Amino acid sequence: MDKKIRVGIIGCGQIVQIEHLPFLSELPQFEIYSLCDLSAQVIAQLGEKYGVPAQRQFTDMDKMLADPELDAVIIATKDHYEPGLKAARAGKHMLIEKPLAYNLRQADEIIAEAKRSNVVLMVGYMKRYDPSYLYFKEQVEALKDVNLVRVHDFGGSFDFTNSLFHIIRGSDIPAEVLAKGAQDIKDAIAEQMGPGREHLGEAYSLVLGLSTHDTILMRHAFGRPKVLYADVHKETFVTSVLDYGSFRAVFESGLVMNRRSWDEKIWVYAGEKNLTLEFPWPYLKNYPTKLTINENEGDSMVNVDKVVVNNFQESYRNEILHFYDCIVSGKKPDTSGEDAREDIQLAYEMMCKVQC
Repeated sequence: MDKKIRVGIIGCGQIVQIEHLPFLSELPQFEIYSLCDLSAQVIAQLGEKYGVPAQRQFTDMDKMLADPELDAVIIATKDHYEPGLKAARAGKHMLIEKPLAYNLRQADEIIAEAKRSNVVLMVGYMKRYDPSYLYFKEQVEALKDVNLVRVHDFGGSFDFTNSLFHIIRGSDIPAEVLAKGAQDIKDAIAEQMGPGREHLGEAYSLVLGLSTHDTILMRHAFGRPKVLYADVHKETFVTSVLDYGSFRAVFESGLVMNRRSWDEKIWVYAGEKNLTLEFPWPYLKNYPTKLTINENEGDSMVNVDKVVVNNFQESYRNEILHFYDCIVSGKKPDTSGEDAREDIQLAYEMMCKVQC
Protein backbone atom coordinates (compact mmCIF):
# COMPACT_ATOMS: atom_id res chain seq x y z
CA MET A 1 0.00 0.00 0.00
CA ASP A 2 3.02 2.32 -0.18
CA LYS A 3 2.33 3.01 -3.86
CA LYS A 4 -0.90 4.75 -4.85
CA ILE A 5 -2.00 3.86 -8.38
CA ARG A 6 -3.42 6.73 -10.43
CA VAL A 7 -6.23 5.10 -12.39
CA GLY A 8 -8.35 6.40 -15.25
CA ILE A 9 -11.70 5.10 -16.44
CA ILE A 10 -12.49 4.64 -20.13
CA GLY A 11 -16.24 4.17 -20.49
CA CYS A 12 -18.23 5.51 -17.52
CA GLY A 13 -21.46 3.56 -17.82
CA GLN A 14 -23.48 1.38 -15.50
CA ILE A 15 -20.88 -1.11 -14.27
CA VAL A 16 -18.37 1.64 -13.54
CA GLN A 17 -20.89 3.77 -11.66
CA ILE A 18 -22.32 0.91 -9.60
CA GLU A 19 -19.13 -1.02 -8.84
CA HIS A 20 -15.74 0.33 -9.93
CA LEU A 21 -15.90 3.99 -8.93
CA PRO A 22 -17.38 3.44 -5.44
CA PHE A 23 -14.75 0.82 -4.57
CA LEU A 24 -11.87 2.80 -6.08
CA SER A 25 -12.94 5.83 -4.07
CA GLU A 26 -12.72 3.96 -0.77
CA LEU A 27 -9.52 2.00 -1.41
CA PRO A 28 -6.35 3.87 -0.32
CA GLN A 29 -4.34 1.97 -2.94
CA PHE A 30 -5.93 3.98 -5.77
CA GLU A 31 -6.56 7.54 -6.84
CA ILE A 32 -9.40 8.17 -9.31
CA TYR A 33 -7.21 10.29 -11.53
CA SER A 34 -9.06 10.79 -14.83
CA LEU A 35 -12.33 9.98 -16.57
CA CYS A 36 -13.14 9.40 -20.23
CA ASP A 37 -16.49 8.83 -21.88
CA LEU A 38 -18.22 9.72 -25.13
CA SER A 39 -20.64 11.79 -23.08
CA ALA A 40 -19.32 15.09 -21.67
CA GLN A 41 -22.48 15.25 -19.54
CA VAL A 42 -21.64 11.99 -17.78
CA ILE A 43 -18.01 12.77 -17.00
CA ALA A 44 -18.84 16.29 -15.79
CA GLN A 45 -21.25 14.92 -13.18
CA LEU A 46 -18.99 12.01 -12.20
CA GLY A 47 -16.01 14.34 -12.05
CA GLU A 48 -17.83 16.53 -9.56
CA LYS A 49 -18.93 13.52 -7.52
CA TYR A 50 -15.48 11.92 -7.30
CA GLY A 51 -13.29 15.03 -7.28
CA VAL A 52 -11.76 14.66 -10.73
CA PRO A 53 -10.85 18.15 -12.05
CA ALA A 54 -12.11 19.34 -15.42
CA GLN A 55 -8.63 19.17 -16.99
CA ARG A 56 -8.63 15.41 -16.39
CA GLN A 57 -12.09 14.79 -17.84
CA PHE A 58 -11.95 13.61 -21.47
CA THR A 59 -14.16 12.64 -24.35
CA ASP A 60 -11.01 11.75 -26.35
CA MET A 61 -9.17 8.73 -24.97
CA ASP A 62 -6.00 9.57 -26.93
CA LYS A 63 -5.62 12.78 -24.92
CA MET A 64 -6.29 10.95 -21.66
CA LEU A 65 -3.75 8.20 -22.44
CA ALA A 66 -1.08 10.77 -23.35
CA ASP A 67 -0.82 11.85 -19.69
CA PRO A 68 2.46 10.43 -18.30
CA GLU A 69 1.11 10.67 -14.72
CA LEU A 70 -1.63 8.12 -15.46
CA ASP A 71 -0.60 4.64 -14.26
CA ALA A 72 -3.52 2.37 -15.16
CA VAL A 73 -6.95 2.27 -16.76
CA ILE A 74 -10.18 0.39 -16.30
CA ILE A 75 -11.77 -0.16 -19.71
CA ALA A 76 -15.54 -0.57 -19.58
CA THR A 77 -16.64 0.51 -23.05
CA LYS A 78 -18.94 -1.70 -25.10
CA ASP A 79 -16.10 -2.60 -27.46
CA HIS A 80 -12.72 -3.06 -25.77
CA TYR A 81 -10.55 -3.56 -28.86
CA GLU A 82 -9.45 -0.02 -29.71
CA PRO A 83 -9.15 1.18 -26.07
CA GLY A 84 -7.17 -1.94 -25.17
CA LEU A 85 -4.70 -1.50 -28.02
CA LYS A 86 -4.23 2.21 -27.35
CA ALA A 87 -3.85 1.80 -23.58
CA ALA A 88 -1.24 -0.93 -24.07
CA ARG A 89 0.70 1.19 -26.56
CA ALA A 90 0.60 4.09 -24.09
CA GLY A 91 2.17 1.86 -21.44
CA LYS A 92 -0.84 1.79 -19.08
CA HIS A 93 -1.76 -1.20 -16.95
CA MET A 94 -5.25 -2.42 -17.87
CA LEU A 95 -8.26 -3.97 -16.21
CA ILE A 96 -10.56 -4.66 -19.19
CA GLU A 97 -14.14 -5.72 -18.60
CA LYS A 98 -15.08 -9.00 -20.24
CA PRO A 99 -15.07 -10.03 -23.00
CA LEU A 100 -11.51 -9.09 -23.85
CA ALA A 101 -12.57 -8.81 -27.51
CA TYR A 102 -15.22 -10.07 -29.92
CA ASN A 103 -12.88 -12.24 -31.96
CA LEU A 104 -9.57 -14.04 -31.57
CA ARG A 105 -7.61 -11.74 -33.87
CA GLN A 106 -8.50 -8.72 -31.77
CA ALA A 107 -7.70 -10.56 -28.55
CA ASP A 108 -4.30 -11.61 -29.88
CA GLU A 109 -3.47 -8.04 -30.88
CA ILE A 110 -4.28 -6.66 -27.42
CA ILE A 111 -2.31 -9.45 -25.71
CA ALA A 112 0.70 -8.85 -27.98
CA GLU A 113 0.68 -5.09 -27.37
CA ALA A 114 0.46 -5.58 -23.59
CA LYS A 115 3.45 -7.92 -23.70
CA ARG A 116 5.41 -5.49 -25.86
CA SER A 117 4.76 -2.67 -23.41
CA ASN A 118 5.28 -4.90 -20.35
CA VAL A 119 2.02 -3.84 -18.72
CA VAL A 120 -0.50 -5.79 -16.65
CA LEU A 121 -3.44 -7.03 -18.72
CA MET A 122 -6.23 -8.29 -16.50
CA VAL A 123 -9.78 -9.09 -17.60
CA GLY A 124 -12.78 -8.33 -15.42
CA TYR A 125 -14.25 -11.65 -14.34
CA MET A 126 -15.19 -10.62 -10.81
CA LYS A 127 -16.80 -13.97 -9.94
CA ARG A 128 -13.38 -15.61 -10.21
CA TYR A 129 -12.56 -13.64 -7.04
CA ASP A 130 -15.76 -14.55 -5.19
CA PRO A 131 -14.88 -16.14 -1.80
CA SER A 132 -17.55 -18.81 -2.18
CA TYR A 133 -16.27 -19.75 -5.63
CA LEU A 134 -12.74 -20.10 -4.26
CA TYR A 135 -14.05 -22.42 -1.53
CA PHE A 136 -16.09 -24.33 -4.11
CA LYS A 137 -12.96 -24.72 -6.25
CA GLU A 138 -11.09 -26.23 -3.28
CA GLN A 139 -13.96 -28.69 -2.78
CA VAL A 140 -13.88 -29.66 -6.47
CA GLU A 141 -10.13 -30.24 -6.43
CA ALA A 142 -10.56 -32.67 -3.49
CA LEU A 143 -13.20 -34.78 -5.28
CA LYS A 144 -12.10 -38.20 -6.50
CA ASP A 145 -15.01 -39.23 -8.72
CA VAL A 146 -16.85 -36.49 -10.62
CA ASN A 147 -19.66 -37.94 -12.73
CA LEU A 148 -21.47 -34.93 -14.17
CA VAL A 149 -21.23 -31.14 -14.14
CA ARG A 150 -24.00 -28.76 -15.11
CA VAL A 151 -23.37 -25.06 -15.74
CA HIS A 152 -26.53 -22.98 -16.02
CA ASP A 153 -26.98 -19.26 -16.68
CA PHE A 154 -30.43 -17.84 -17.39
CA GLY A 155 -30.65 -14.04 -17.40
CA GLY A 156 -33.50 -11.59 -17.63
CA SER A 157 -34.23 -7.89 -17.58
CA PHE A 158 -32.10 -5.51 -15.50
CA ASP A 159 -34.77 -2.80 -15.75
CA PHE A 160 -35.03 -2.34 -11.99
CA THR A 161 -31.38 -1.27 -11.78
CA ASN A 162 -32.40 2.37 -12.12
CA SER A 163 -34.67 2.10 -9.07
CA LEU A 164 -31.77 0.78 -6.95
CA PHE A 165 -28.93 2.98 -8.19
CA HIS A 166 -28.63 6.50 -9.50
CA ILE A 167 -27.11 5.99 -12.96
CA ILE A 168 -25.92 9.14 -14.71
CA ARG A 169 -26.71 8.94 -18.42
CA GLY A 170 -25.82 11.34 -21.21
CA SER A 171 -27.95 12.50 -24.11
CA ASP A 172 -25.11 14.20 -25.98
CA ILE A 173 -23.57 11.30 -27.91
CA PRO A 174 -24.23 11.63 -31.67
CA ALA A 175 -26.40 8.87 -33.09
CA GLU A 176 -23.87 8.15 -35.84
CA VAL A 177 -21.15 7.52 -33.22
CA LEU A 178 -23.35 4.97 -31.44
CA ALA A 179 -24.29 3.36 -34.77
CA LYS A 180 -20.64 3.02 -35.79
CA GLY A 181 -19.76 1.42 -32.45
CA ALA A 182 -22.55 -1.14 -32.83
CA GLN A 183 -21.49 -1.89 -36.41
CA ASP A 184 -17.85 -2.39 -35.38
CA ILE A 185 -18.94 -5.03 -32.87
CA LYS A 186 -21.18 -6.70 -35.43
CA ASP A 187 -18.33 -6.77 -37.97
CA ALA A 188 -15.91 -8.26 -35.43
CA ILE A 189 -18.37 -11.03 -34.59
CA ALA A 190 -19.04 -11.74 -38.29
CA GLU A 191 -15.29 -12.00 -38.90
CA GLN A 192 -15.02 -14.71 -36.23
CA MET A 193 -18.14 -16.59 -37.31
CA GLY A 194 -17.13 -16.74 -40.97
CA PRO A 195 -19.34 -17.06 -44.06
CA GLY A 196 -22.60 -18.93 -43.58
CA ARG A 197 -22.58 -18.66 -39.78
CA GLU A 198 -23.46 -15.00 -39.37
CA HIS A 199 -26.87 -15.96 -37.97
CA LEU A 200 -25.12 -17.37 -34.89
CA GLY A 201 -23.67 -14.00 -34.00
CA GLU A 202 -26.29 -13.17 -31.37
CA ALA A 203 -25.79 -16.48 -29.55
CA TYR A 204 -22.00 -16.10 -29.71
CA SER A 205 -22.33 -12.54 -28.37
CA LEU A 206 -24.56 -13.81 -25.54
CA VAL A 207 -22.00 -16.39 -24.45
CA LEU A 208 -19.23 -13.78 -24.49
CA GLY A 209 -21.30 -11.06 -22.85
CA LEU A 210 -23.27 -13.02 -20.22
CA SER A 211 -22.05 -16.57 -19.86
CA THR A 212 -18.33 -16.03 -20.20
CA HIS A 213 -18.50 -15.45 -16.44
CA ASP A 214 -19.46 -19.10 -16.18
CA THR A 215 -17.13 -20.55 -18.81
CA ILE A 216 -14.12 -19.14 -16.97
CA LEU A 217 -15.35 -20.52 -13.62
CA MET A 218 -15.89 -23.88 -15.27
CA ARG A 219 -12.43 -23.86 -16.85
CA HIS A 220 -10.66 -22.82 -13.65
CA ALA A 221 -12.45 -25.49 -11.62
CA PHE A 222 -12.34 -28.40 -14.10
CA GLY A 223 -9.97 -27.52 -16.95
CA ARG A 224 -10.40 -26.97 -20.68
CA PRO A 225 -13.12 -29.19 -22.21
CA LYS A 226 -13.67 -30.56 -25.69
CA VAL A 227 -16.99 -29.50 -27.26
CA LEU A 228 -19.00 -32.59 -28.25
CA TYR A 229 -22.29 -30.94 -29.18
CA ALA A 230 -23.91 -27.49 -29.29
CA ASP A 231 -27.29 -26.13 -30.27
CA VAL A 232 -28.76 -22.64 -30.57
CA HIS A 233 -32.53 -22.24 -30.16
CA LYS A 234 -34.50 -19.02 -30.63
CA GLU A 235 -31.21 -17.12 -31.15
CA THR A 236 -30.46 -16.62 -27.43
CA PHE A 237 -30.59 -20.12 -25.95
CA VAL A 238 -27.37 -22.11 -26.13
CA THR A 239 -26.93 -25.70 -25.00
CA SER A 240 -23.64 -27.57 -25.22
CA VAL A 241 -22.29 -30.94 -24.10
CA LEU A 242 -18.63 -30.86 -23.09
CA ASP A 243 -16.16 -33.72 -22.70
CA TYR A 244 -13.79 -33.75 -19.73
CA GLY A 245 -12.58 -37.27 -20.31
CA SER A 246 -13.75 -38.91 -17.09
CA PHE A 247 -17.03 -36.97 -17.01
CA ARG A 248 -19.33 -34.82 -19.10
CA ALA A 249 -20.52 -31.26 -18.52
CA VAL A 250 -23.73 -29.66 -19.77
CA PHE A 251 -23.58 -25.93 -20.46
CA GLU A 252 -26.85 -23.98 -20.67
CA SER A 253 -27.33 -20.29 -21.33
CA GLY A 254 -30.33 -18.14 -22.17
CA LEU A 255 -31.75 -14.65 -22.05
CA VAL A 256 -35.34 -13.36 -21.82
CA MET A 257 -35.52 -9.58 -21.56
CA ASN A 258 -39.26 -9.21 -20.91
CA ARG A 259 -39.04 -10.65 -17.37
CA ARG A 260 -36.85 -10.02 -14.34
CA SER A 261 -34.96 -13.20 -13.69
CA TRP A 262 -31.53 -14.34 -12.56
CA ASP A 263 -30.75 -18.05 -12.37
CA GLU A 264 -27.03 -18.84 -12.34
CA LYS A 265 -25.75 -22.09 -10.85
CA ILE A 266 -23.03 -24.71 -11.15
CA TRP A 267 -23.87 -28.28 -10.10
CA VAL A 268 -21.25 -30.98 -9.53
CA TYR A 269 -22.34 -34.58 -9.06
CA ALA A 270 -19.65 -36.84 -7.58
CA GLY A 271 -19.48 -40.17 -5.82
CA GLU A 272 -18.73 -38.74 -2.39
CA LYS A 273 -20.82 -35.55 -2.52
CA ASN A 274 -22.75 -33.13 -4.70
CA LEU A 275 -21.97 -29.41 -4.86
CA THR A 276 -24.33 -26.60 -5.87
CA LEU A 277 -22.95 -23.09 -6.27
CA GLU A 278 -25.68 -20.46 -6.63
CA PHE A 279 -24.86 -16.88 -7.60
CA PRO A 280 -27.06 -13.91 -6.67
CA TRP A 281 -28.02 -11.06 -8.98
CA PRO A 282 -24.58 -9.49 -9.59
CA TYR A 283 -25.34 -5.94 -8.41
CA LEU A 284 -26.40 -6.97 -4.89
CA LYS A 285 -23.38 -5.75 -2.97
CA ASN A 286 -21.98 -7.97 -0.22
CA TYR A 287 -24.72 -10.53 -0.87
CA PRO A 288 -23.01 -13.92 -0.51
CA THR A 289 -22.87 -16.64 -3.13
CA LYS A 290 -24.36 -19.80 -1.62
CA LEU A 291 -22.68 -23.19 -1.74
CA THR A 292 -24.74 -26.28 -0.84
CA ILE A 293 -22.88 -29.53 -0.11
CA ASN A 294 -24.95 -32.70 -0.21
CA GLU A 295 -23.31 -35.76 1.40
CA ASN A 296 -23.84 -38.66 3.76
CA GLU A 297 -23.78 -37.95 7.47
CA GLY A 298 -20.69 -39.66 8.86
CA ASP A 299 -20.60 -43.34 7.92
CA SER A 300 -24.37 -43.57 7.58
CA MET A 301 -26.59 -43.48 4.51
CA VAL A 302 -28.45 -40.50 5.94
CA ASN A 303 -28.32 -37.77 3.30
CA VAL A 304 -27.82 -34.16 4.47
CA ASP A 305 -27.45 -30.72 2.91
CA LYS A 306 -24.89 -28.33 4.36
CA VAL A 307 -25.23 -24.68 3.27
CA VAL A 308 -21.97 -22.75 3.33
CA VAL A 309 -21.82 -18.96 3.39
CA ASN A 310 -18.10 -18.28 3.10
CA ASN A 311 -18.09 -14.57 3.93
CA PHE A 312 -19.55 -11.26 2.80
CA GLN A 313 -16.57 -9.92 0.86
CA GLU A 314 -17.53 -8.20 -2.39
CA SER A 315 -16.04 -9.90 -5.46
CA TYR A 316 -15.63 -6.61 -7.39
CA ARG A 317 -13.57 -5.20 -4.53
CA ASN A 318 -11.43 -8.35 -4.39
CA GLU A 319 -10.90 -8.10 -8.14
CA ILE A 320 -9.66 -4.50 -7.95
CA LEU A 321 -7.31 -5.40 -5.09
CA HIS A 322 -5.90 -8.25 -7.16
CA PHE A 323 -5.30 -5.79 -10.00
CA TYR A 324 -3.35 -3.59 -7.60
CA ASP A 325 -1.31 -6.55 -6.35
CA CYS A 326 -0.40 -7.53 -9.91
CA ILE A 327 0.75 -3.99 -10.71
CA VAL A 328 2.96 -3.57 -7.65
CA SER A 329 4.27 -7.15 -7.42
CA GLY A 330 4.58 -8.02 -11.10
CA LYS A 331 2.53 -11.22 -10.73
CA LYS A 332 0.35 -12.52 -13.55
CA PRO A 333 -3.40 -11.96 -13.02
CA ASP A 334 -5.58 -14.96 -12.32
CA THR A 335 -7.74 -13.66 -15.18
CA SER A 336 -5.06 -12.69 -17.68
CA GLY A 337 -5.49 -11.76 -21.33
CA GLU A 338 -4.30 -15.20 -22.42
CA ASP A 339 -6.81 -16.79 -20.07
CA ALA A 340 -9.67 -14.61 -21.35
CA ARG A 341 -8.76 -15.63 -24.90
CA GLU A 342 -9.68 -19.21 -23.94
CA ASP A 343 -13.28 -18.13 -23.34
CA ILE A 344 -13.50 -16.54 -26.79
CA GLN A 345 -12.07 -19.73 -28.27
CA LEU A 346 -14.52 -21.92 -26.35
CA ALA A 347 -17.52 -19.79 -27.38
CA TYR A 348 -16.38 -20.04 -31.01
CA GLU A 349 -15.94 -23.83 -30.76
CA MET A 350 -19.49 -24.11 -29.45
CA MET A 351 -20.80 -22.17 -32.44
CA CYS A 352 -18.77 -24.39 -34.79
CA LYS A 353 -20.63 -27.44 -33.46
CA VAL A 354 -24.07 -25.98 -34.20
CA GLN A 355 -25.66 -27.65 -37.19
CA CYS A 356 -26.51 -25.00 -39.79
